Amino acid sequence: MTKCVAVAMSGGVDSSVTAALLKEQGYDVIGITLRLWEEDPSCPAVENVHSCCSLSAVDDAKAVASVIGIPHYTLDYRKLFRDDVIDYFVQSYVKGQTPNPCIACNKFIKFGLLWQQAQQFGAQYLATGHYARIRHNEQRGVYELLRGTDRRKDQSYVLYQLTQELLPHILFPMAELEKVQTRELAKKFGLPVFNKPESQDICFIPDNDYKGFLKKRVPKCFKPGNFVDVRGQVIGRHQGIPCYTIGQRRGLHLGGPGGPYYVVALDVKRNQVIVGSEADLFRTEVMARDLSWVEGRPEGPFAALGKIRYAAKESPCMVYPGKDAMRVVFDTPQRAVTAGQALVLYDRESGERVLGGGVII
Repeated sequence: MTKCVAVAMSGGVDSSVTAALLKEQGYDVIGITLRLWEEDPSCPAVENVHSCCSLSAVDDAKAVASVIGIPHYTLDYRKLFRDDVIDYFVQSYVKGQTPNPCIACNKFIKFGLLWQQAQQFGAQYLATGHYARIRHNEQRGVYELLRGTDRRKDQSYVLYQLTQELLPHILFPMAELEKVQTRELAKKFGLPVFNKPESQDICFIPDNDYKGFLKKRVPKCFKPGNFVDVRGQVIGRHQGIPCYTIGQRRGLHLGGPGGPYYVVALDVKRNQVIVGSEADLFRTEVMARDLSWVEGRPEGPFAALGKIRYAAKESPCMVYPGKDAMRVVFDTPQRAVTAGQALVLYDRESGERVLGGGVII
């Protein structure tokens, strides 16, 4: 019996090649594209108009599906995306945090609602263009989530919320490929998106002006306040807490003998931006909540490699998991630990397996 797989087609080259490869491998493939956000006509035009999940992305996905010869469906998830991702993004900044909306989208939309819909279409699997690997370890009796072969494109960090219930039904055909190979395959399959540029980091802010985006939605949060040094001395005025993130140096416009200054903390209650030296940015202990464990919740403390943001390097640490939160102690201090970002854990031995993670508090 032919196995049916639903492919989340964003209109980009990765998901397009994913669909083509699975069709070539003999799967019964269904293409699904999600309408997730409404383009803002007030935003200036940008060169890359093909951001994922936009109206133009739907057209690209349909064109690819036609070339491959698979059915294609478009689902309107704009309200759900607004409630679960955009509102979360905005409220995180209101709380003085720096969120990662891709992680929220993966949890609630792609591997949540979309997987539910895929099953209604009769699919046994859901496939995406993520660069990560899934392996069933027969000895241990678990499914393992592993880093992608192309370390430059590895996306395992944003997938730490996948569970043992989901992993048997997820396919990542990009797992073993380098990005250059993906484009070569797209050209070989005759896909019209073979040379399409990468999508924007934040799909619903195509002009990358996140401050302008926030000002339209929560203008009251851009209330000027004081820059305060780590000793509590007022040394200047800031333009609103959402304008700043931990570790920021540029754009502070602070002089004086204590500089250069870096943002080391955001105090929403007092509307203060706390600044200090670069040495003040380093922390050894990190707390995280909203935990998710790929291979099941650990019973006690364990050694791991921790990654405090997508672009950070993994670093040795000890993990002390609790029911609702975990304390992570790094062997070496970490620079600019930021509330709202994900702290993702990998196994200490190989650094390949994703163990789980949580949101930094």
